[in-house]
Amino acid sequence: MSYRFELPWPPSVNGYWRTFRNRQIISKRGREYRKESIEVMQSLGLCGENVSQRLCVRLKLYPPTLRKYDCDNFTKAVFDSMTHAEFWEDDEQVDRLTIDKCEKVKGGKVVVIVEELE
Repeated sequence: MSYRFELPWPPSVNGYWRTFRNRQIISKRGREYRKESIEVMQSLGLCGENVSQRLCVRLKLYPPTLRKYDCDNFTKAVFDSMTHAEFWEDDEQVDRLTIDKCEKVKGGKVVVIVEELE
């Protein structure tokens, strides 16, 4: 089984976490992203899919600006959203991850491609 869908442009891991009372918590921006992503996944019928196999994931990052960025800073928000949407059991299932930097698009987006490993 394979899946291909688009999610909104995520916050960087640097903007995803905040320190509050000596604890790390998800920032307001991170919580808003999670909510928006789950709504997108609900509209696509992907919430509650509960994929349990080992997985290969490819993320195609289409940034909203031409600003330089580290491609590995965007997986946390995307993966956490997918976990909270119960698309999969846990992002620990990902055995292979490929991230592509793509051209700028208005608003930015992430194309997520998930394939079960044999």
